[in-house]
Amino acid sequence: MSVGTGAGFAVYRGRTPTAWVKRLLNPWNHLKLIKRIYRTYPSQCRVLVVALALHFRPQSLYRISAQRIFPGESGRLQKTDDPLDDFVIDWDRTSKIPAMGHVTVIQKGISFDRSQIYDLPGPIYAVNWLEKLDRHDVVYVSGDHNYLEMYVREEMYPVLYLEICYIDAQGNYIARDAGTKYDAYLDDRRIQRFSIHHKAGPDHSGMPATSGLATVVALSHFAKSIESYGWDFYLNFPAAKASYLKNLLRGFVNFRMELQSAFVENVIYNWHYCYRLTQSSNLKNHGFLSGFENHPKINQRLDKIFYND
Repeated sequence: MSVGTGAGFAVYRGRTPTAWVKRLLNPWNHLKLIKRIYRTYPSQCRVLVVALALHFRPQSLYRISAQRIFPGESGRLQKTDDPLDDFVIDWDRTSKIPAMGHVTVIQKGISFDRSQIYDLPGPIYAVNWLEKLDRHDVVYVSGDHNYLEMYVREEMYPVLYLEICYIDAQGNYIARDAGTKYDAYLDDRRIQRFSIHHKAGPDHSGMPATSGLATVVALSHFAKSIESYGWDFYLNFPAAKASYLKNLLRGFVNFRMELQSAFVENVIYNWHYCYRLTQSSNLKNHGFLSGFENHPKINQRLDKIFYND
């Protein structure tokens, strides 16, 4: 400890106790401290702000959204019994997909034991899968352009391509890939497209392009029943068995990975719609994003983000 000269232990680093009290009572000093912390840990600070807003005032999350993916007050929806009512399908841009019975969706979450792949009933829809599976009933699915190009390059067919569209700030519907090179991929009959957007708007720029969520929504329009494996969205623990605080700090504020407020926003989307979709009769989810009926407090907060009271 450094002690100032001439005043003994009454002075610490050259300041009297009175000066320290004045320093502590000066709000500008606290603001400067917060500014220094934000400059040192910007991602962590943004995530914490989102988490605090989720806990205390979820309906205001749209004001601090990095992606602007949450609806504002005028754009929130009327909640119905069917979560599919929150989405609009662009049937003009969607391929002719036949009705199906049971389908299996596999994602890359760590809750899924990949050794079970060849024991699962088909057809299998593999989301953002990186390698070709030795089965003849696999459809490779993604809403990511990079994955689509990889599937074409590696001849991983058939493909279901998810075109996740959006509503711009002026309230105009924007077909994401219209007029781009990705339209040309639909000339190949082995590639089908499902074009979707979220209803909320107009100050809402569209649902996040998370392929797993869009896959389940898409298949819900064609399949009588869906079983989903590995839908974790980066969770590394079963959220249904964890406490509210653990979910808030480890699910919505995950310090074990690179923190981005966009990531937290996508977690909110996946948690909310996974819970709502599993309340319907045709989806059974085996991933860490399951059993959310155990967390009514979180679900009620998420409802306030998307729906009118």
